Amino acid sequence: MVIINNKYYEGFEGEIEIDLIYKKNGVEIERLEIWNGYFSALLTGMLQLGTEPIGILHEYNLREGWYEDENPWKIPDIAQAITQFSNYSESNFSEEERPGKLLLSSLLKVLESIIQFLEKAKKNCGEVYIEYL
Repeated sequence: MVIINNKYYEGFEGEIEIDLIYKKNGVEIERLEIWNGYFSALLTGMLQLGTEPIGILHEYNLREGWYEDENPWKIPDIAQAITQFSNYSESNFSEEERPGKLLLSSLLKVLESIIQFLEKAKKNCGEVYIEYL
């Protein structure tokens, strides 16, 4: 039975959804459903000025990977993704990109859940995919 956590998509039904899918030996184990507004804000807050985006951030910056034909898109390096999410900082937002206070206050809870999700998959030698719905 697949475990589905839709806590960060509830109330946003009908809007773009991003799912993180944890698979082990090709079998889906768990799914974390996230409103795209949260996910996009987190990724923007992970982009550091003056550094070349790699991994998830490269795909996000170019709108490739899960945005294109590779949907769901396999995260090639879960450890790298954990590091990137761990490097999220509100200081990475420009004034124009900075989300409102209400959204910012929710992002840390979403971020924590994503990191825990990725760490669990890594610890259990699983794979993680990003699906754009």
